Amino acid sequence: MSKKLSAAEMKYIIYRVLKNGYESTNDEKNKPTDINKGRSLAYWEVLDTIYNRLEICEQNPNDFGYPDNWEKLFWVK
Repeated sequence: MSKKLSAAEMKYIIYRVLKNGYESTNDEKNKPTDINKGRSLAYWEVLDTIYNRLEICEQNPNDFGYPDNWEKLFWVK
């Protein structure tokens, strides 16, 4: 049987996905191709799903590494 993830392990996973997501947004800003736009959107979708799931489970997303206004960094200008 597989073991459950600890809060620390989940926090690390979210940190890595956030970091990769923000890097993909920078790639999209520097080179706005369809692939870069899709990659950035995919990271946002994953992070949004996890964020919403944490809230549904009555967990504070900030406790798992989500910064306030985490979505703002995905807004490409």
